[in-house]
Order: sequence, then structure tokens, then C-alpha cells
Amino acid sequence: MNYSIIIPLFNEEKNVETLLNEIQIVINKLKDDREFELIFIDDGSTDSTFKELLNLKINHQIKILKHKINLSQSTAIYHGIKNSKFENLIFLDGDCQNDPNDLIEMIGKFENGFDIVHGYRNERKDKFFTKILPSKLANFLVRFITGSPIKDHGCSIKVLKKELLDDEILWGDFHRLLAARLNFKNIKYAQMSTNHRKRNSGQSNYGFYRVFKVFVDLIYLKLFQNKKNNNFYFIGFLGFCSLLIGSFSLLYMIYLKVFKNISFIETPLPILVVSLYLSSLIFFSLLFIIQLIFEISKKNDKNILYEVIE
Repeated sequence: MNYSIIIPLFNEEKNVETLLNEIQIVINKLKDDREFELIFIDDGSTDSTFKELLNLKINHQIKILKHKINLSQSTAIYHGIKNSKFENLIFLDGDCQNDPNDLIEMIGKFENGFDIVHGYRNERKDKFFTKILPSKLANFLVRFITGSPIKDHGCSIKVLKKELLDDEILWGDFHRLLAARLNFKNIKYAQMSTNHRKRNSGQSNYGFYRVFKVFVDLIYLKLFQNKKNNNFYFIGFLGFCSLLIGSFSLLYMIYLKVFKNISFIETPLPILVVSLYLSSLIFFSLLFIIQLIFEISKKNDKNILYEVIE
């Protein structure tokens, strides 16, 4: 089996060389009957991350993708996937908190017939209130709402088949809920405890706000994870019903005024009509935004916002 290792980076100038050396040691142990490619994606770093990658490329076989601006971790992974050549993928974070040595056991497990081997962090080397607690809350929400069996959706290290991923999975900010978007009824999965290490350089971009972002993602995922499902049309139905009921209420209000001589302000109908018309506008606007998101998602791979250095 052959593997593409995809590593997104943002301001990780002090971690790049260490991480690459660690990965190379692991590859040397595994490469007898396997082939690997290393893909680093610099997500618009403002430090010397890209310069470090270019220096490392002199003595290492790596592929570098350079985002012209900071696009997001999900977009970086997405572009890495689109530029990968092998049928199996490995995801790692670029902060050196994932231990590449875990890949030896994970790949061995994966090659026993699994579609995905997902890591989980038993003993996290992070601050409790800013990292561990938000992660536990987020994982509880994900498992409760989606029914996903994965213990630690925030654990980046995983080995999986590329064929599992398509546009139904890789939309929006997918990296946080990638596993939750998979249909585990149809795939064979395994989970493995991984060695989580303390971040020695750089700065984390996560905190309690990630729980809010995960919650928003979950609402969107629950309603629209399948673009062909009825939920998309259900919002249109609600908009239509609001418009229809509002119109009938308006006609009835006019009827009371003309034929019963009942003033508009003597009934709650004016407030009801305005509320229903506003609801209809909101529902239809939501449909437009959702459709716009889908269209942007489909064109992600056509964006000329990055360059590839092979």
C-alpha cells in the first residue's frame, strides 16, 4: 500500500524541521514494501514557515503547497487531498503534538482491512480549561447529535482510504467533523490511543470558542449533510407556508376592515402578517445562502489561491 501524508501548517516555522525529521525516521522503517509522499500546505503563514519548507526541500522529497492568504485548515487539507497521488491518506497536524511514531502501529492496523484508523488522545498535554474541557464538550455534542462512534473527533492523526472522501464530505470547514460525516454503517473502522505531546513552539488557535463553531457545524451537518435530502426543501416549504399564511392573514385583515368595519389595530393581525412575511424572507434568504455555500464548495479546487512546488 502507498500513502500520501498531508500536513497543514500555519506559522509553524520552529516545528517544521523537527516534524519532517520525525516523519522521515518513521518512513524509513516502513518503506520496504510501501511508498510515501509528503505534502506540506503552508496556509498563508506570516512567519518563515514557507522559507523553512523551501530550505528543507533541498535535501528531502516533499511537495509544498503555498496559500497566498490564510484560507483555513480545512481548505489546506482539501488542497492537499486534491494534489495527492496515492489511494491512502494520512493526516497530521503541523504543531508536533501528534507523534509520527504512532503511524507504525496505525498503518499496521489499517492494512488489516480497515477503511479508517482514527486516533484518540488518552493523556492530553494541554491546559484543561482552554483546550481539554472545550474538546470534551465538543466531542459530547458531536456524539450525541450525530451518533458518531469516534471518541476524539479533534484528534488530527488518522489513516484512511481516499475513496471515502468526496464533495458530500469535503464541504465547508470539514476538518473538525470529518469522521462524523462518514457513514460508519458502511465502513470498517478502528480507533487507537495515540501519544499526545506538549506544544513546545508556536501558538494554538483554539479555545472555548471552538465549542460554538462545532455546534454551528453540527446544526448545518444535521440538516444538510446530504444535498439531496428533504431537509433542504423543508426550509423552502417553511418559507412558502409563511408567505401563504401571511397572505391569507392580510386578505382576512382587509376583509374585516371593509366588510366588518374592524380597524387593523383592533386585532393582532398586522403583527402576525409582518412576522410571517419576515419569516418567509428569512427562510428564502437562508436557502440562497446555503445554495451559495454549495456552489463555492464545488469551486474550491478551481481557486487559483495557491501554488504547488514539487
